[in-house]
Amino acid sequence: MKKIIGILILAVLLVSFTDRDLKGYITLFEDASSAKYYKYGDSHYFESFDNDKEMIGDKKYYVRYRKYGWGTVDTTYYRKGSENYYHINKKTLEESIILPVNPKVGDQWLENDKSWSYEVIADQQKFKTPANKYKNCIKVRCKQLTNKDKRKNKEYILYYSPIYGYVGNVDGKGKILSYLSEVKLNAKEGEVIGDFK
Repeated sequence: MKKIIGILILAVLLVSFTDRDLKGYITLFEDASSAKYYKYGDSHYFESFDNDKEMIGDKKYYVRYRKYGWGTVDTTYYRKGSENYYHINKKTLEESIILPVNPKVGDQWLENDKSWSYEVIADQQKFKTPANKYKNCIKVRCKQLTNKDKRKNKEYILYYSPIYGYVGNVDGKGKILSYLSEVKLNAKEGEVIGDFK
């Protein structure tokens, strides 16, 4: 009997630990040993966070690196506020909302420079990708308002899972453009994720 109780306690602790490591419409890792691998058309990209937060102005931001299959690396700075998740433009020091912390259908916001609009258009959505099936997703429509990003589509639909965060996007016709392919939490040295070695 003691053995069964011990196993149950261990199982609860493991589940609790997993939930803390990855949960929410936006997942912010404080440790570079965790990463996400996305398929992106015929290529891919890999997201990881710096071990340390960076102070910008009077706020601390998570530092996320996105490395594309062709070698380009983007750096983005995120923080979680009481009502919204934000990213900041380090040059202008202007913040933009990424997503409300508790998104609801009908929530709307603009990129700080008013180049893109966003709206939560549905909840409890399923999103099927070649790698996984996600349930209870929210669906966010984003529209380009100023033609600032000429190489990008005029409209995208983004899917966010309440467990995995951003899981992918589609174009206006429903064609999958990118999707979460693999998540690696607390990786050990030498472990592989996606096509990166």
